[in-house]
Amino acid sequence: MRQGTARAGQGALTRPAYARLWGLWLLVALVAAGGCLLVGVGDNRGVSLGWPGGEILEIRALRVLPAGLVGLALAGAGVALQALLRNPLADPFVLGISSGGSVGVMLWLLLTGPLWAAAARLSGPVKFLLEQGQAVPAMAGAIATCVVVYVMAWPRRRDGGSADPLTLLLVGVVVSAVNGAILTLLNALAPGGVRNNFFNYMTGAISNDITWTGFAVAGLLVAVGYVPLVLAGRALNVGSLSDLEATSLGLNISRLRSLCFLSASVMTAAAILLAGPIGFVGLICPHICRGLMGADHRKLVVATPLCGAAFLMVTDTFVRASAGVFHGELAVGVITALLGGPFFLVLLKQRPVWGAS
Repeated sequence: MRQGTARAGQGALTRPAYARLWGLWLLVALVAAGGCLLVGVGDNRGVSLGWPGGEILEIRALRVLPAGLVGLALAGAGVALQALLRNPLADPFVLGISSGGSVGVMLWLLLTGPLWAAAARLSGPVKFLLEQGQAVPAMAGAIATCVVVYVMAWPRRRDGGSADPLTLLLVGVVVSAVNGAILTLLNALAPGGVRNNFFNYMTGAISNDITWTGFAVAGLLVAVGYVPLVLAGRALNVGSLSDLEATSLGLNISRLRSLCFLSASVMTAAAILLAGPIGFVGLICPHICRGLMGADHRKLVVATPLCGAAFLMVTDTFVRASAGVFHGELAVGVITALLGGPFFLVLLKQRPVWGAS
């Protein structure tokens, strides 16, 4: 118990140190954003370098800032899920939560498909609800998938054990396969226009058609999921112990798990609203930050999302800058999969034990 209590405490984190932590990682994200704004569409609509102005600045900002928000959301969701499952392999994409949110979006597109033809003539609340209403089914699909994976992967014994990495992986693969089958079925039922929209969405790319309104809605969802996670940093440290140890230290483990469920699901839903299912950001960035500053969740919930924002902004900028090489832009999800796939296999091979000293 003494060892567990020591691990849960993680040492003192003073207010000045906490402020410096925020300042450092905000600086990292801002420098990444500024650098990425230097690269993008120019006056001739080709890729150019240099600080833009006027309309060009807005075009670049509506690509860079959503990429940062998506990276922040996915990395934050990864931290929440790894804390919830006490498992370093947890990630919204690996566990099928992204595909669950995609099922919700596809259902929304299918049910509202007949109205999209009239959307251009609509205005006011009706048009806003039509364009942004998919946030609710996206969250519902993400939450439902998160619950299924958690229930199926968690061991039946009551000794405080955590989900085995291989079991978690298998459950996530199965759930993703089921969600994929549902998506295929729904896509077969959809009219041609909805199919085209959904194909573009499923590539996992930052769209050039994002509006400030859509960005604000997604930002609000991220804030709803992220702020409680920041406030629960100390509780996440205690929750990384066994259920018995955490309960003996006064933690309401059920409430903490519900918080992690909701935070991860809401942030994942916000990410897929803007960019579709982008994988492995929530796996790579928590491990980068854990390697830099240890396993203290008070620090991780600050550093990891901002690291994710910087990571995805830079990755998407590479996609934009290399468009001429690939005869068109790659989906940023392709790059994150190429980076995250080998990273995941190395972690699976190592099979680290969560919370080991």
